[in-house]
Amino acid sequence: MLIIGSCVTSAMAQETPSAAQNFEITAQVGGQINGGYDLSTSLFNRLEVANSVNYGITTGYLLGEHMGVEFQWNRNSADTHGQVVGGLPSVKLFSLNQDQYMGNFLFHLTPKEARLRPFLFFGLGANALDANVSGVKGSTRFAYALGGGAKYNVSRHLGLRGQLRWAPTYLTTTNGGYWCDPVWGGCWAVGNSHYLHEFDITGGVTLRF
Repeated sequence: MLIIGSCVTSAMAQETPSAAQNFEITAQVGGQINGGYDLSTSLFNRLEVANSVNYGITTGYLLGEHMGVEFQWNRNSADTHGQVVGGLPSVKLFSLNQDQYMGNFLFHLTPKEARLRPFLFFGLGANALDANVSGVKGSTRFAYALGGGAKYNVSRHLGLRGQLRWAPTYLTTTNGGYWCDPVWGGCWAVGNSHYLHEFDITGGVTLRF
């Protein structure tokens, strides 16, 4: 009995570290493709945010074999140009800093301890926009994200992660005209929502514990 008990205790001790790898911290870096915003001014007809490097940190917790939740911070700083009315060359106006704070919900396609773990995710959060111009205050706007990627568990405590992500940031709503119901009658003002779109691809190293 003593020998059997010793074997069981030893087996449990070996399984515990593997089962306990529920927390993940990832430092990531990559490239970000930014969009723009149409204007109606006498000088500029559009703002274009240049593509640039992005980086950040993700902390997550695994819920069972396939689900996970995480908090992600993503930083990007890029030159922003104004397209001049009349087709003249664009002019650099400022450098736009973006700090995204996202709560993500993940679904992994393979079990927790599989070496390769493809995943899909959906995120909700906010984007802090700062034009980096003296006297101009920054603004925080609602943002969401959709994406997917893969994790590779190198060992119990070390992994690699790569992902693709689309994250639109809501900017404002303008008057889009009126819509009238041809059946029941009545007309309503219709708004056009404007978003700053960004796509990014990142890779990083994950600590698991």
